[in-house]
Amino acid sequence: MSKRSILSWMLFLIIFAGEIALGYYLAFVKGYMHNDALSRVANAFYVLYSRDPHLGAIGFIWNPLPSLMELAILVFYPLFPVLASRGFAGVIMTALFSGLTAVLLYRTGIRYELSRTMSSMLALLYCLNPFIFLFGANGLSDAPYIYFLMYTIIEFSFWIKERKTSSLIFSGFALSLAFWTRYEAVPFGFSLAIAIVLVIVFIHHRSQEDPKLKPLEKYNKIEATWIIVLLPAVFSGLLWIFFNYIIMGNPFYFLNSEYSNVAQSEVLQNDENFVKLFSSPLLSLLFIAKKTLWYSLPLFAVLLIRLFSWRLHKPDLLVLLLLFAAVPGLQFLLLMKASSFGWFRYFMYVFPVVVAWIPYELSKLRHGWRRRAAFSLIIVSMVGTAGLLSYAITQPDIAPDEHNFLTIETNEYARQQREERVIARWIDNHFTTETILTDSSNAFTILVNSSNAKKFLITSDYGFRPALLDPLKYKVDYMLLPWPSRNGPKSTINMTYPDLYHNGSAWATLHHDFDNQWRLYRVHEPKMEEEDAAAAASP
Repeated sequence: MSKRSILSWMLFLIIFAGEIALGYYLAFVKGYMHNDALSRVANAFYVLYSRDPHLGAIGFIWNPLPSLMELAILVFYPLFPVLASRGFAGVIMTALFSGLTAVLLYRTGIRYELSRTMSSMLALLYCLNPFIFLFGANGLSDAPYIYFLMYTIIEFSFWIKERKTSSLIFSGFALSLAFWTRYEAVPFGFSLAIAIVLVIVFIHHRSQEDPKLKPLEKYNKIEATWIIVLLPAVFSGLLWIFFNYIIMGNPFYFLNSEYSNVAQSEVLQNDENFVKLFSSPLLSLLFIAKKTLWYSLPLFAVLLIRLFSWRLHKPDLLVLLLLFAAVPGLQFLLLMKASSFGWFRYFMYVFPVVVAWIPYELSKLRHGWRRRAAFSLIIVSMVGTAGLLSYAITQPDIAPDEHNFLTIETNEYARQQREERVIARWIDNHFTTETILTDSSNAFTILVNSSNAKKFLITSDYGFRPALLDPLKYKVDYMLLPWPSRNGPKSTINMTYPDLYHNGSAWATLHHDFDNQWRLYRVHEPKMEEEDAAAAASP
């Protein structure tokens, strides 16, 4: 095994082990897992261990690839229940991709003829950035998405420089995997399509191989390149729409259902600050610019390198700017449609976009003091970004979602998880064969912490909808409901029976109240009101 291979494996093991250690500390010592991460693990859990196990139980709102990968880990759930109950399957998945990202950056640097020191420093400076490091241990979908995103950009940069069709093929399939991980791949695909036009028109036609391409030849080349790069992602999108149609009965279920981002964003209409953003393009642009600037030091470093090397006018810079603009462009569109929470992490992808581009950028400089000076500037920008993002995590008004990891003892999401683990134990101690109907979009923490998830009739089960509309007919014994105003998705049970949580029903009697956060109702034959009973008894 060569020294380069040994070093790449060492980088992987260092990052992977560090992420696992942090994930263990957060999930076990502190007892907190990000709700979205735990929910993705739960989606994979339902496929294998729910009352009605089937692949469709993985869900049709979030892109399914993270949960699909967690399926392989959850095979060992009977031996290690904490893989689901504490969401540790998600930690393993994100730690794996964090380590792979380090290897990818290192090997990219080597392929671009950077030194082993430069390549390894670039990989470590990115992966050990405290903000990025957190996302390698928190079980969210960002780590695998960033890996596929970087792979797409790196292979695309190889194509720009080497013009090998194989790089286009790798880039296209990486983009499709990015789509199966997060929807942000869609605007990125549009940016990539425009970038292809720029490369073919302004870069490749100037080479000695194609000194003067005719307009029709350029069009044919653009069309062929689009097919190679974009077809896997376009096919993936159509396949996702098809799956939504044949299984959920709505091709755009992921986009407009009661569990979609659009539906959950309705709560923002009650927030005065967001209402101002939604109604003002200028304020939205300012909001986006402020968020994006936190991640932009490496881009400024690239611009300075181009300025001092007299390459600021080169057309490949437009390619980088297009790829960079995909993320803020999407957020602007969503804000105009009043369907984005504007979380700080939504803007983070501009950072890995530039980092993935850096080896290509440095390869354009000659060996010697110019390249070393440029790399020194890159180091300063990476260290500066680490400092900025470390500070941002400590500020709840800047990065509230990430700040929750610093306030686990007091943040409401961690408190809810602790309470719901207690609820799961209480239900396990009191029920064995009874059927409990609940909405898994809210009850996922309870479900993965139960020792017998099959007693729950949940949203992904084929019998859920009929049982929801007629609990008695389908032999539902209990209904578990969340407090209607709690954080998270709206419960379809609460939407179907708006008064049930607070007032019960003629066919449902309160059996147990869990600190007014959850209530368990016993389902029975309808009881007549006292007046009706008296009238029925009179001659």
